[in-house]
Amino acid sequence: AELGGIVADTEKGELELIDKSKEAMTHVEERLLTAYSRIRRNARNGLAVVAIERDACGGCFNHIPPQRQMDIRLRKKITVCEHCGRILVDPEINLVEA
Repeated sequence: AELGGIVADTEKGELELIDKSKEAMTHVEERLLTAYSRIRRNARNGLAVVAIERDACGGCFNHIPPQRQMDIRLRKKITVCEHCGRILVDPEINLVEA
């Protein structure tokens, strides 16, 4: 019963996020969406985009070299983890308003 209540409470928010996701997909190149879907399908926990946490990949926790971290912070190109293939982003990206 408690779980059913939690699911009901979060269902509205989930539907809103799904709608936002579908709308955002219209602004992204098809090849990038294909790569994102493939990474997400193959990832163990379903995360295709992860932030750098304590100098390591947020997905596989392998060390990211300092130069690579600088490239990620500059946000000039899409960078993937050499070990797990997930897309790496700067931890402060959540603070940026779209």
